[in-house]
Amino acid sequence: MASFIKETQSIKEAVTFINAIDENKFSRLISRIIQKLHLKGERTFSEEEEEKLQAALSLNKQALSLVLETAAFILEQAVYHNVKPTSLQQQLEGVHLNPDKAEVFSQTWASSGPELVEKLKHNTFAPKKLEYVGWQLNLQMAQSSQARLKSPSAVLQLGLRNEDSEMLDLCGMKLCLKRSKLKSQ
Repeated sequence: MASFIKETQSIKEAVTFINAIDENKFSRLISRIIQKLHLKGERTFSEEEEEKLQAALSLNKQALSLVLETAAFILEQAVYHNVKPTSLQQQLEGVHLNPDKAEVFSQTWASSGPELVEKLKHNTFAPKKLEYVGWQLNLQMAQSSQARLKSPSAVLQLGLRNEDSEMLDLCGMKLCLKRSKLKSQ
């Protein structure tokens, strides 16, 4: 399997900070991130908790933010690629993460990954969801100027719902269908 974690400058910096964190503290940090990863628009830690984390992990605000974002990115990529825990560990060691930290990721992924994947399967990624489809087909057979007219037209009605709304938006569109005549030569 090709590596889904590329060794960018941002990853290199994050790995340096992660390697300096105590293994027990890092294990709790990763567990918390994976528990909250499926919640859209919700922060993993409150501002007060982040301030406490800065002191506990001896990181400044920017470094802590980089560590949290990188850990979340790695876990999101593990979900997207449906990677096995051993492969995740090997890829993390490939970007120079200490083996003990890579094992923490791997063990956390092995224990909580399947549950996270199931939760994310039920999330909607699009802002609107199609709830209803209605259609109508009309065929105009004649007109005052043409006796043998065959002009089909279709009307589609789509019911869209925002994920946080109870209201159904109805969108209608009319399609005019052209009949092409094929002549054999």
